[in-house]
Amino acid sequence: MIHPDFILLANEDEIRAAFSRLHTLYFQIYGGIAESPEKFGMPLYLKEEYRNFSQQCRDAAQASFRPFILLYNLLTCGDINDCSVHTSIEKFNSVKPRPKSESQVDEKVTNTHFLFQKLTDYGFIFEGLKNNKTTDKDIVISYPDDTLLLHLCKMLADKTKNINCIIDFLHCSFRLLQDDMHTKGYSDLVGFIDTFPVEAEKEFVYKMDEALMSIGLLRGEMGYYYRTESLIRQKGPYSFRIININKWNPWHSEIKPEKVELGLRIRNVYNCMEYLQTCPDSVKRIFTEKNDNGCQKHGDNTCKHGVSYEIDGQAYWRCACCDPAFRFQQPKVEDIPHYIKLVELGEKK
Repeated sequence: MIHPDFILLANEDEIRAAFSRLHTLYFQIYGGIAESPEKFGMPLYLKEEYRNFSQQCRDAAQASFRPFILLYNLLTCGDINDCSVHTSIEKFNSVKPRPKSESQVDEKVTNTHFLFQKLTDYGFIFEGLKNNKTTDKDIVISYPDDTLLLHLCKMLADKTKNINCIIDFLHCSFRLLQDDMHTKGYSDLVGFIDTFPVEAEKEFVYKMDEALMSIGLLRGEMGYYYRTESLIRQKGPYSFRIININKWNPWHSEIKPEKVELGLRIRNVYNCMEYLQTCPDSVKRIFTEKNDNGCQKHGDNTCKHGVSYEIDGQAYWRCACCDPAFRFQQPKVEDIPHYIKLVELGEKK
């Protein structure tokens, strides 16, 4: 259902069609970033030089949001005026990215001249710029090919600001249309599950969440599960993590449709050994499938967070500096009780 607030723009069928066109535009822009990141001014690093959870890798992972964070800031600082949005340059210049502790994403936007140019390539027109850079003039935004799309995009930006959920604007979530402009009538879990395109993965996330909540764990943001409220507030160690391996850009399902991974905080594998012998091969493989070379601190013997163990005479090392030591793809619903028991046994050193 589409809330009447959005039908003020047009009838329900027209809004559905406009949202579909907007979703397609998002897909095209994110796809363009994946194909030619340098044209969008994205940070580029050699994968072999940085670990998955280095600051460089994290920056690059979230950088694909920048065109839409720029658009979000422009739209929320402006007002609809006939076929365009007039943005106050004073308001726009006063926008500051929130601290990472207050936002689900890094809101800092750099290389905006690249972004203005690329948004222009996708049909937007920006008046008031000089060489794709802001001046002291207000900015007039138009989308001549589809004025309704622009107006709907403006409303979605305003709503996500009202409900403090910029991530749903960046994902172009259809759930934004379901409630009024000041109401978020769906849980963070539902929004998170929407980013998984495969039904079996959606089912796993629902079932895993249900199992963890039933034993008293607390749900944090974006798939994190903690033992206590204080750990959530302090962003302390979590016990489980359900991971969308492409969560910062969940559009490329044609590249990798299966995205779910599970992280288990196991710090003492030897406490799990006896129980592990009773587990199916689908669980045992978590411990033997790969060996982690570890982080730079492991190389110079200063790492305090890694997990080392032996199975059948083979030595293994798992880095746990930035994420659980045990993180794996294709978790199974039927193995959920084993995952929970293993963390119960091995979470403490």
